[in-house]
Amino acid sequence: MADSYPQEGLSRGILRSETILVLALSLGASAVSALISFVGSLTKPGGLKDQAATLNGSYAPGRPWLDLAWQMFGIATALVPVALVAHLLIREGAGLRTIGFDRTRPWFDLGRGTLIAAGIGSAGLAFYLVARASGFNLTVVPESLPDVWWKFPVLILSAAENSVVEEVIVVAYLLRRLDQLGWSPMASLAASSVLRGSYHLYQGIGG
Repeated sequence: MADSYPQEGLSRGILRSETILVLALSLGASAVSALISFVGSLTKPGGLKDQAATLNGSYAPGRPWLDLAWQMFGIATALVPVALVAHLLIREGAGLRTIGFDRTRPWFDLGRGTLIAAGIGSAGLAFYLVARASGFNLTVVPESLPDVWWKFPVLILSAAENSVVEEVIVVAYLLRRLDQLGWSPMASLAASSVLRGSYHLYQGIGG
């Protein structure tokens, strides 16, 4: 557990620096951005529920092909930290199986994942509605893309990208590294949960 170090014998200092850098390149930076956005929304005249947070918007209104290029660029670059995490795990000799990437039980994993996603999604939606009704959340606009042929494929790819980034970095990678750094399971879970909540702050407390 806490003393399970990589094959190359990397020190705690290197593991700590690596973790900070991975987060700074990905969802750690998103958390800071979300906090700044939330402060801006709080200090803006009017209530939070009268403001909107758009999840998937247009990058080039009126120019669909340029917009598509920006959409695909954003999705691809957001996955780079995931590739970096995969590289680091393979380099240390652990491989991707250590964070759940295997095909030993595909149908069981798919079924369990669907149930968990439904449960978390339902609870999250209910909390959002309560927070918005209480005035603690912005109005979340799922998308404001133009009505073009690539709209739904891009939305699906964007949802998949967000899922992969969050699960790989915030759950699998971060919990593994914190365990290697000697954190207790509860402390690691708390840190992961705080990070996960913080980069949704741009939506308000419900996020």
